[in-house]
Amino acid sequence: CTGAGEFSPQVNKPTRMALGQNRTLKEGLADVWAKLKPNMWQFFIAWLLVMMCGAVKKLSTFPMPYIAGQSQCMKEVTSVPENMSANSAFLSGGKSYEPQVWIETKPDCEEKARVFTFVTEKFTATTANLVFFGVSKAVLNFVTGVFADVFGRKWCVVLGWLCFIPMPLMVIFATDWWTVATSNIFLGIQQSLVWSATIFIMIDYLGTKNAGIAIGINETTGYVAVAVFNSVAGALIDTSDPRAVCYYVTIGITVVGILVSGILLKESKNQSVTEEAERTGRSEDAIAKPTDSTLTWPSGRESKVDVARSAFLYTSFVNHSTLSICFAGLLINFLSGFAWGLLVKWMKGGGSNLAGEWQGLDVISVSNVLLAYGLFKGVPQFFFGFLGDRYGRKWFIVGGLSTCFLGLIIMIGAGVNSADPTAGFAFGSIFLGLGTSIMYTNNLAAICDHSDPSWRSSALGTYRFWRDMGYAVGALVTGAIADWVGIPWSVAFAAILTFISAVLVALLYQEVLPVDDELPTKGADLVYYSQPPAYIYPAMDQMRPMGFSSVPMAPQQQQQMMMQLPSFAMPPAVPIMAPPATIA
Repeated sequence: CTGAGEFSPQVNKPTRMALGQNRTLKEGLADVWAKLKPNMWQFFIAWLLVMMCGAVKKLSTFPMPYIAGQSQCMKEVTSVPENMSANSAFLSGGKSYEPQVWIETKPDCEEKARVFTFVTEKFTATTANLVFFGVSKAVLNFVTGVFADVFGRKWCVVLGWLCFIPMPLMVIFATDWWTVATSNIFLGIQQSLVWSATIFIMIDYLGTKNAGIAIGINETTGYVAVAVFNSVAGALIDTSDPRAVCYYVTIGITVVGILVSGILLKESKNQSVTEEAERTGRSEDAIAKPTDSTLTWPSGRESKVDVARSAFLYTSFVNHSTLSICFAGLLINFLSGFAWGLLVKWMKGGGSNLAGEWQGLDVISVSNVLLAYGLFKGVPQFFFGFLGDRYGRKWFIVGGLSTCFLGLIIMIGAGVNSADPTAGFAFGSIFLGLGTSIMYTNNLAAICDHSDPSWRSSALGTYRFWRDMGYAVGALVTGAIADWVGIPWSVAFAAILTFISAVLVALLYQEVLPVDDELPTKGADLVYYSQPPAYIYPAMDQMRPMGFSSVPMAPQQQQQMMMQLPSFAMPPAVPIMAPPATIA
């Protein structure tokens, strides 16, 4: 640490809470309005861009389950066909051959010309679009965070819209399913660049203390658009030619996105630089310049690591709070991938259960179930983000995961026991969407609480990397289990993982203490910590990945421990006033 004197806290240690909780409701709203008023137009442009981003996402993904699927005319059967002798083995070259699988073909049946079909549909193949989407979006999320911290937010948005252009063209002119599936790489790139950057922009304008409400506005807007465009896509799509109208609309939206972001959107990075300068007393020039962090080993040897890499390691593995949030985030899109892929396959394909055979749902019914999921996922996010700013993140996240768990149990019950599971799927989707809404914004805001404005985008990019990897992991795992033992067992496995994640957040996550905004401006010596004490950030409690105890320690013990174990020295975080005796 630097500065005069030794650190000595002058106030009693408060209970753990969110950064904004030391304000009344009126003060919180007044602060939001004060920050929003001078930047209203730019905030609105970011709001418009995220709404367009949500529309493109759903118009691109809704048709996917209809573009590839089970053949209507042919299917594999393993029993001996009627009027066929069971003893159909034959000899050739001294070897016997016996058919194990028969191909049943319907007479006078025609496949849909613009749909790619499989004699036996493998869910791991026909949901592969989510794997390509998830992996590309996950990787680009982290890259976007670093890019935005270094080069700014505006050009992330412009680049994102430009990168989307190949996607609809590949789908429209594809000659096989794998061309369609790989086109989702470009959708993932567009979503990570545009949607991530709009989140950074909104947080820049409202500040870290209002991160919950900023993210709530962003995610509510985006996911309400996703929900509404479920119905729009359901009305537009022609199941005989699902590769047409929806993708023509996305091309038009893309052109508007390029023009709006390129001409009207302004850079907002300077807002985050100013915020950190006010919080820490550092100069804006020093904050704006890319810096290295220092990794200190027990021997005292130091390694210089760029902030982006240290932010990734710290957020993913070192800090137990953010580690649990990253796993919870992965489960969010694990479940989203299930809702967009396997659940749609389950609903439109029909099946058999304890109540007998049930017929697949039509396109409108499927889109209405997804509308229920999307509305309850999107609309309440603003509300729960605001509550998280007031009352902390932890129990909202635990409650959200628990609600998702209940939604999955309801779906299993409907699919296994009901002759008409439509109502059960709808209610399960409501619970799944509401649970996601409760925790979605608070997950992102929790990452903001545990990071500084100068590397906040990198930390958020790290979280969004793990969260969106859930699309790929979810599609692969649920698809493989569904191919192996059936869709209901696949949903049960997702429910178990969701329950485990809720327990981990309850045990590991610790809230960040609010810090007084008022800093002395004259004659004050500020003491900076490269790794703040546990009662400011619970950093010391998060060192258990390295095998150390999380038992609270006195400041002197913490300082002694920090000399003995490796630590990530991030850019200075919260300034701590030196004892009053050193202030002139």
